[in-house]
Parts: sequence; C-alpha cells; structure tokens
Amino acid sequence: MFRLLRRGADAGEHARLRAGLVLLGPIIIAAFAASSAYDGWRAYRHVIISTNREVENLTSALAEQTAWSWAGTALLLTRMARWYPDHAQLSPQQIDQALAGGVASVPQVRAMRIIDANGLVRYTSDDTVPVGKDLSTRSYFVAQQRSAADDLFITPPLRTLSGRSAVIVSRKILDAHGRFAGIVSAVVDFTDLSHLYAAVMLRGQFTVELLRDDGTLLVRRPAAPALIGRKLAALTALRPGTAARIRSPMDGQREFIAVAPVPSVPLMVAVTRSEAIALAIVEQETIHGAIRTLLLVLLGSATIVVLLRQLRRVEQTDLALRQSQKMEAIGTLAGGIAHDFNNILGAIVGYGELAQQQALEGSPLRRYLDNIMQAAGRARALIDRILGFSRSGLTERVPVRVQAVVAETLQLLRASLQPKVRLEQDLRAADATVIGDETRLHQVTMNLCTNAVQAMREGGVLRVVLERVELSAPHALERARLPAGAYVRLTVSDTGTGIPPQIVDRIFDPFFTTKSVGEGTGLGLSLVHGIVADLGGAIEMSSEVGKGTTFQIWLPASSEAARPAASQPAELPHGHGETVMIVDDEPPLLSLTEETLAGLGYEPVGFGSSVAALNAFRAGAERFDVVLTDEVMPELPGTELAREIATIRPGVLILLMSGHGGPYLTERALAAGVSEVLRKPLQRRDLAESLARLLARSAGVT
Repeated sequence: MFRLLRRGADAGEHARLRAGLVLLGPIIIAAFAASSAYDGWRAYRHVIISTNREVENLTSALAEQTAWSWAGTALLLTRMARWYPDHAQLSPQQIDQALAGGVASVPQVRAMRIIDANGLVRYTSDDTVPVGKDLSTRSYFVAQQRSAADDLFITPPLRTLSGRSAVIVSRKILDAHGRFAGIVSAVVDFTDLSHLYAAVMLRGQFTVELLRDDGTLLVRRPAAPALIGRKLAALTALRPGTAARIRSPMDGQREFIAVAPVPSVPLMVAVTRSEAIALAIVEQETIHGAIRTLLLVLLGSATIVVLLRQLRRVEQTDLALRQSQKMEAIGTLAGGIAHDFNNILGAIVGYGELAQQQALEGSPLRRYLDNIMQAAGRARALIDRILGFSRSGLTERVPVRVQAVVAETLQLLRASLQPKVRLEQDLRAADATVIGDETRLHQVTMNLCTNAVQAMREGGVLRVVLERVELSAPHALERARLPAGAYVRLTVSDTGTGIPPQIVDRIFDPFFTTKSVGEGTGLGLSLVHGIVADLGGAIEMSSEVGKGTTFQIWLPASSEAARPAASQPAELPHGHGETVMIVDDEPPLLSLTEETLAGLGYEPVGFGSSVAALNAFRAGAERFDVVLTDEVMPELPGTELAREIATIRPGVLILLMSGHGGPYLTERALAAGVSEVLRKPLQRRDLAESLARLLARSAGVT
C-alpha cells in the first residue's frame, strides 16, 4: 500500500484501496471492539468475584483481630467486676493499687475507675478524675444502670488530654443479691488498633470502620468523614461475613461492603471498597495503545509534579532550618549578653546598696542613690525579658495579677501604634491572679497584639478585653475542653484581613508564617500556644476573611493573692561568724560580695579562681561552713566545682549564683550537690535570707 502511494497509483487502484479500507476498517474495528468487550466482560466478572472474596476475607480477619485486641480489656473488666464485691472491705489504697495493676496488665487500658450505685467515683487508678466526682449523668453509667443485661458498654469516641483517641468501656457490678451496685470503667486507647487498620489498607483501596452495635462510628481508616445517612439497618441486614454491593448515601456511588460482628464485644467491623476503584483495573485492560500512551504521559507529568512539590517541601524545610538556627543563635547571643550585663549590673546594685546604707535618709545623696537603684531595678527587669526570649532565665511560678501585666503591655504597645490603628481596652479582671510568670504573660499579650496590628496595615480597631469567667460546667472549645472553675479570659480582636480557612489548622505550627521573608519568623503563635498550654490554659480562635480575627486565652484563675511588692522585713538576718568561701572570677563582684557578707556578720574568704578554691577546700574542708560560687568561670564551672566539693565533704552547704541557664541548670546543679540556686544580679537581701535559711535548715537537721 505504501509503495502504491509512493509511486502514484491510478484512479482504479485508489478506488480499490478506498473500498478495501471502507470494508475492512469497520470489520477490524468491530472485531477489535467485540474482542475488547468480551475481555472487558471477563475482567469485570473476575473483579466482582475476587473483590467480594477479598472484602469478605478481610472483614472476617479484622473482626477476629479486633476481638483479640479487645479480649484483654473485656477480661480485665469482667474480673474486676467480680473481684470488687468480694474485696470491698479493703482499704482505698489497696483497691486503687489493684486497679493500677489491672491497667499495667493491659496495654490499651489507660485508666480504671470504680463508680458506686449513685454515680460517685469511689476508686481510681490515676488522678485524672478525682475521687468523689459525680458521673451519674454520663452515658455509660446511665446505660449500665438501666440495662437488665450484664454486658459491656462502649461509649462514642473521645479525645484524651494527650490527643489520642479513646473510648470508655464499662461493666456492671452486682452485689451478692444480684442488684446493681455500680460499674467498673476503663479508658481504652484504640490508637494501636487504628494503626493496625491503617497497615492493611492495601494502597488505600479499602476502607475499614469499627462501629458500636448501635452504628456509632469509632474508627475509620483511612481517616475521612463517615458516610452520612448510612443506617444501622443497612448493615445488620447483611449476612455476617458476606459481601454485597450497596449504593453509598453520600455520593451515590456503588461500593462493595461486608460486615462482621466482633466476638464477645458489642462492636462491628465494616469493610468497604469503592466499585469505581475495583473496576478501574477493567478499564485499564480495555483501553487501547493511544490511551496507554496518554496515561504514561500523564504519569510522567504527575511524577514531575510530585518531584516539584517534593523539591518545594525540601526548600521550605531548609528555610525553616535556617530560621531555627537563626533564632537559636539570637537566643544564645541574648543569653550571653544578659549574663555579661548581669555581672556589670551586680556591681552597680551591690555597691549602690552599700552606698545607700552610708547616705543619710532624706539627703540629696540618698535621693540620687535611690534613683540609681530604681534604674537598676528596671535594668534587671530588662534582663529578665532578654532571658525570657532566650528561654534561659531562672523563673518561678508565682501568683501574678494578670491585669497589671496586660495594662503594662498595652501601655508599651500604645506608644508604637500607627495613627490609623485605634486601641480599645476593657480590663475588668481586678485582682484576679494566675500561677505563672510575668514575662511569659507579657509575651502572650504582646505577640497577640502585634499580630493583630500587622493584620491591619490599612488601619482598624484593636480591642483587648480582660475579665473573670466562672464556668459552672465543663466548656468545650474547638481545640480543648475546659473543666468547670474560675478562669481569667484575655480576648484580643482586630478588624484586619482575617485568616483564610485553608491555613487555620497551621497557624500554631512553629515557623509557619504568611508574612514575606524577613517580616516574620513563624514563632509568635507557637510561642503563645506553648506558654498557654504550660500554664494549663487553652486558646480559642475565630476568624473571617476581610472582617478580622479574635483570639481568646483562657487561664485558670488562682485563689492565691499576688505577692506584695514591699512586704520584706526591715531587718536582715545576720550571721554569727560562719566562714563563707566565695568563688567568682569577676574581681569587682568578688570584692563586693566579701564586703557585703562581712557586713552581715560572716567571715568571707574570696577566691578569683575555681581551681584555687578547690585546692583550698581540699587542704581544709572543715574550715568552711558555706560555699558561694558563680556558675560561669573559665577554668572550672560552678556546678563541676560543687560536684568536687560535695565529693570531698558530703552535705556541705553550697550556693550557686547564675543569671543564665534555665531549669536545666537547676536540675544539673541539684544533682551536683548544690543546696540552692540564686539568680544574679544579687542584692544584699538575697544573700542574707538565703544564707540564713540554709544555715537554719542545716542546724535543724543536725
């Protein structure tokens, strides 16, 4: 044919070729179509049969595996329900220990409780639910109380404080006369079971659902919204373990489904597979070469897209790593600067106090010195802010008046606001306190307000409300559940651009930011979330694009009053000639400390080198009553010096001075034998009270 075309065939030959194509073409196409249709029908029947078999086998296997996973829990509850009536005379501690032993024997069980017939918690394996708490209105208690049968009852899924999925499983307790005497309940974590279901998904083509016998969904893998409108009757109508095809009420697509009850547990396992997915194999086998080529092109394109997305993720990861290293370097630098400035400020504060003692009350010199000490106090507060940023400060949890912190933060913020941004504040918390740290609370308020201002580049209203809130019942938030009690609620709202819905779930992720490079680190909200969670609070956020964003910070209120600012006694405790070894590589601070301790009635012996101090202690350990050492020194750090001294003379009193290191330094110092850690810069009162406290404690022990 090609030779004919090349040499230019005559009209007759062209006609015969045309007729042959017209005749043979449809025949060949029809034959190919018929063959493809037959092969497609055979493939279709094979897929239907094999898919039914796969769904049936997988459902039966998962039902047995689920029963095995729940067997320990069911046996534990049955055994405890029978054991308790015969051992109710034991002490609460013994029964609590028995519950804790049961929890330890079954990995899935996180906690167990015994609840009496009135719904009150009598015994518990942990302290998440206190003894005496009324649970009479809980669904599992009501169900067991009303049920005539002695069966397990499983609640709908709930989320634990650690973020894991769990249910509460309960069994009735009967007294010697067969009457209802309460229940024994267990918090069962089925995260491991979810992982099991996820592991057998066969490339995601199957969906596994674990349901209660009333149709309530407990687990669905892959994670996705459950089929809306599916009724329990549609499931129970199937013969157990036999697959069938039904039409999904959610999208109208047909799917294969098999349901099997879980032996000995009021649960069901349902396995489904989309008919469209199952028949995709048939479609792939019937397509012709051009479609396969197109698929290969599409596959190659998809591969390129995946590779580009992966490259983008790598670039984002590198950027986040650089940001993390930058913030870590800045934090380290801030901590180092604060440490050096602490030494300078320590000399200013110490010699300022000594000068105050020599100046006459009411004289101009005394007034000048008082102003110097006030400025030094502000400098010390500034260092605390720097150390708070570097997270290396020595902080303590104390009752803090939230309103004072918020008011101070807003006063600082007001000075830097743009003219187009109006600040409205409504602070109604009065003297309400929370257990925390002023610096951390300042960071929370400042970060939220700064983000709000940045969202209003064209101007708007920043509104800050602080109030006390009493919750008479547990209150559910979007990201947490608050127990009943007293709270301090901080609300920060703006009229800015709002947060798009597609990124709402990521706003608290570290290093996630919508700002341009160089404008934000992505640490602000993650820092707020960490601080609030550390204080036992919760965050609630609502936003609408184009209208603004509102953040609510819930912090548990404390019944303790804030520490008074000036409640210190006028007289400082003095020593009685005790010998104090002082170790500090800063000569001005060493001289200052010696003079201060001498004025307090102690006999100071100073050393500018930690190695020299260690040699002196080895030569005469009994000479010294107390060792006072700095932490950061060139030859031997204070913690290492304390470890060596404690080895030479166990039980010796050691005070460590540092303005840099954080809680890890405290843990390391206590492990090395340090009696107490003092924050620099030290004041005369700090030394006097700490020494008096340690010496009195030592005298009491001996």
